[in-house]
Amino acid sequence: MLTERELTHFKKKLTRMKQEMLEVIEANKPLSFEDYGELASYDSHFADTATQLEEREVQFSIKDSAQHILNEVNEALDRIRSGTYGKCVDTGEDIPYDRLEVLPYAKRTVNAQEKFDELADSIPQTELSFSTTIDDQRGDYRLQTVDELQQEHGNSSYRTK
Repeated sequence: MLTERELTHFKKKLTRMKQEMLEVIEANKPLSFEDYGELASYDSHFADTATQLEEREVQFSIKDSAQHILNEVNEALDRIRSGTYGKCVDTGEDIPYDRLEVLPYAKRTVNAQEKFDELADSIPQTELSFSTTIDDQRGDYRLQTVDELQQEHGNSSYRTK
């Protein structure tokens, strides 16, 4: 059980983290092509456009990570307000102080987090495909799957023999 002083310490730490994540999100708003000094993307060299797209992708990734942490921090601040901070959301056990010091928005003990991660990893992911199944009942045999089109016409990654 955390003392009032420890709760105040973590509340300050979480509030600082929240502010930092808000700044990261603000600093990584997606840039448009116009932000690079170009009025339109068609007058750029393809390598410049690729560089710009890569930078935008990095910004999206940073922003998404910061948003995830911000959500976790807000959740931890809510747990402080509700009086459940420092307790594992799965087992109800106290989360060790050292774990909270390193990861103040932790909501599970290490063991509970490992079990949670194992369960999440064991859920099969649905593979998305544009392929038409063999037992397709639409009746129009003129439709071809992406795989059939690639086999028939080829592309840079699939060579026909």
